[in-house]
Amino acid sequence: MRAAALVSIAVVAAATGTAARAQRPAAGLRRVAGVVVSATDSSPVAGASVAIIGTTLRMTTAASGRFEFPRAPADMLDLLAARIGFEPEILSLPAGSGDDTTVTVVLPPNPIQVSPVVVTASREEHLAEESPVSVSVATEADLARRATIGVDDAIARMPGVEIQGGQIGLRGSSGYSRGLGSRVLLLVDGVPANEADRDGIDWDLLPVTEVERVEVVKGTASALYGSSALGGVVNVITRAIPDALQLRARLLAGGYADPAYAPWRWRTSPALFGGADLSLSRGIGPVRLLLSGGGLSNQGYRENNDDRRVHGLAKLVLASSPQLQAELVGAAADESYGQVLLWCVQGQCDDRGQAYQPFRVDSTTLGNRTRSTKYLVQATGRQSLSPGVALRGRLSWYRTSFDDGYRSSSDRALSDRLGGEVGAEWHPREGRVINVGSEATYAAVSSDLFGDHSETELAWYAEDESAVGASGRVTLGVRVDAVAVDAVAWNAIASPRVAATWSWSPVRFRASVGRGFRTPSLAERFTATAAQGIQVIPNPNLQDESSWSGELGAAAPATRHLVVDAALFWSQYQQLIEPELVTGGTEIQFTNVTRARVRGLDLTARAADLVDGHLTASLAWTWLDAQDLTNDQPLAFRPRHLATLSADWLSDVAGVGVVTFGFDARLASRPARVEIFEGDRRVAARTLDVRAAWQRRGIALVAKVENAFNYIYTLVPRTLEPPRTFSLALTFEQ
Repeated sequence: MRAAALVSIAVVAAATGTAARAQRPAAGLRRVAGVVVSATDSSPVAGASVAIIGTTLRMTTAASGRFEFPRAPADMLDLLAARIGFEPEILSLPAGSGDDTTVTVVLPPNPIQVSPVVVTASREEHLAEESPVSVSVATEADLARRATIGVDDAIARMPGVEIQGGQIGLRGSSGYSRGLGSRVLLLVDGVPANEADRDGIDWDLLPVTEVERVEVVKGTASALYGSSALGGVVNVITRAIPDALQLRARLLAGGYADPAYAPWRWRTSPALFGGADLSLSRGIGPVRLLLSGGGLSNQGYRENNDDRRVHGLAKLVLASSPQLQAELVGAAADESYGQVLLWCVQGQCDDRGQAYQPFRVDSTTLGNRTRSTKYLVQATGRQSLSPGVALRGRLSWYRTSFDDGYRSSSDRALSDRLGGEVGAEWHPREGRVINVGSEATYAAVSSDLFGDHSETELAWYAEDESAVGASGRVTLGVRVDAVAVDAVAWNAIASPRVAATWSWSPVRFRASVGRGFRTPSLAERFTATAAQGIQVIPNPNLQDESSWSGELGAAAPATRHLVVDAALFWSQYQQLIEPELVTGGTEIQFTNVTRARVRGLDLTARAADLVDGHLTASLAWTWLDAQDLTNDQPLAFRPRHLATLSADWLSDVAGVGVVTFGFDARLASRPARVEIFEGDRRVAARTLDVRAAWQRRGIALVAKVENAFNYIYTLVPRTLEPPRTFSLALTFEQ
C-alpha cells in the first residue's frame, strides 16, 4: 500500500511538473486558448472536441467550455471545434510566435448532426463526413432516450446490424453459432476486448450508464485491427469525466407480459426484473476519477431463464496537458443465469397436449445454470512530442471464465487475453497524416470443452492519409499479422486497404476496397460437447477465412432538416467458417465454406427539427444477398431485409419540464435458410417499441413498452424472443 501511494504521488507530481513546463512556450511556439460557446445563447459547450488541424494536438473542453494548447505552432493554423448537435466550426488563426492567442469559437446548433467526430475508422479523431467507410453512432442521448439495459440494445436498430442470440452480424458478415467466432471486433475505448476462447463479445461487461457513445464501423477493418474485424468494429467509448463532483444514479424496473395463447402460459405470477446503477466522479487538476457499480435481477420470460448479475467500472484519467494523456480502466462483471438452449417439444415437459411449448424447456434440463465472470484491465497513453509527432501505447488483460452446472455433467473454462501496442502518428505536412504501429496478443484457454490451448499473434501496420485537391482524401494502408496456435506453424497474412473521400457539392462520396481475414477461434477449432441430442465435434484443421470487400457510398443534406446516406457494399469470402451438419445430420462441426458472397444496399434518412423543432425521425433499410457459392444456397441466418423506423416528439412544457414521446418499428425478414430444424415454421420479426419520457433539473423518467403487440417470433431456431416487455427507468444526476 505504501509503495502504491508513493507511486501515485510521483505520478501526480510528474504530471503537475509537466503541466507547469507546458505553460512556457518555446521558440517557434505559442499558447492558444479559448472557449467554445453555443450560437443560441452563448452558453459554454462542454465535451466539445477541439483540435489543431494537421497536428497531433487535440483535447476535449471542460464544463466551462474552455480549452488550452500551451505549445501550439506559431505558424498560421486552423482550429477545429465539433460537438454532437452542433455544426463543426473551423477558425483560421494568423501566425504569432511567442504570443498568446485567445479565441471564442461559436458553434451553430445543427439537430441532424449526430456525431461530427469519430475515431474508430482511422484510429485517430476524424471528421465523420471524411470517413472513407460507413460509420454509425449511438450517442449517450440515444441510450438514455431508450433506457437500454445493454450495449447490444443500443446498436440493434442501426442499419445493417443484426443481433441474434447475443451474436452480432454487420451487413451479413455473421450468422448464428452461439457466440463462437465473432467476425466483429469489440473495442473498449479503442482497446480490443473479444474473449480469448470463443472470440465472442460480452455485452454485459460495461454498465451502459457509463457509455458516452458507440461507434460501429461496417465493413472489413482488418487493415487496421487485424483478425476479428473481418466484418467490422464496435467501439464502446466510456463517458468523459467532468471537473466538478458528479453523482449519477439509475433505477430500473419492469416485467414481461403473458403469452397471448393461453396453453403457453406457464407462470402463476408476473415475471419481473429490476436493477440499479450508481456512479461517482470527480476531477482534481490533471487527475479525474470515475467509480461505478450496479446490478440486475431478472426472473426471465421463459422457464429456467432467470438472470442475476453485478458489474463495476473504475476509470482514472491523467490529462496533465494536451501533450500528455493517460487512462486506466478496470471493469468486472459476475453473472449467474439459467441455461435455455431449445424450447420443449411434445413429451419433454408438461406440454398440455401441444406440439411444442416455446416458453418451457425440456424437464431434464431444469436447473441447468452457468456462472460467468469477466475482468478487464487496460492502460492507454498518448504523448505529443511535437505538433507533428505523437506516440501512443496500450496494455490490456481480459480474463473470462464460466462454469456450466448441468444435471448430467459440468463444464468449465478459464481464458486470458494479454495485449499490447506501440504506435506513432506523424504529420509530415498539412493535410497528410501517417500512422504506424505494432501489436502483440497472447491468448490462453484451459477448458473441459476446448482443452488447453494458446494462440499468439504479432502484427505490424501502416496507414497514410493525404489530402487531394480542395476536398478529397486518399488513404493507403496495410497490416501484416503472424499467428501461431500452440506455438506451432506460424501463418502470415497481409491485409491492404485503399480508400478515398471526395465532395461534389453538396454530396460527399466515399469508396473503399480492402482485404480482411479472421483466424478461427480456439473454441471453433477444439470444441467437443453435446447438448440435447446435438453433438459438436472439433475441427483442428480449420483454415483462416478471408475476404475482399468494397463499398461505395454517398451522403448529402437533402434539406436543412434532412440528411440522406446510401451505400452499396460487396464482400467475396474464401474459406468462410460456418457450422454445418455432418454425418447424416446428427453432429455439428465448424467447417470452411470454400466461397461465399455477400452484397447489398444500406439506405438511411435522418430528419430533425421538424414541426417547429418538436419532431425528429429516422428511417433505415438494408437489403442483403448472402450466398454460399460452393453449395449454391443462401448463407444461413441472414435476413434479406432489415428496416427500422424511429421517431420522437419533444416538447418543453413551462413549469413541467421536457416531455418526449417516441417509437421504434423494426422488421427483419425471415431468413431463407437455417442449419438446424429447417422444417420448423419461421416468420419475419416485426416489433414495435413505444416510449415516453420526462426530464427536469437532472431527473429523468422513461417509460417503455417493447414488442408492444406481443408478437411471437424467433431469430434462432426454437429459442423464443421476448414477449411484450414493460420497463420504467428513473435517472438522477447531480
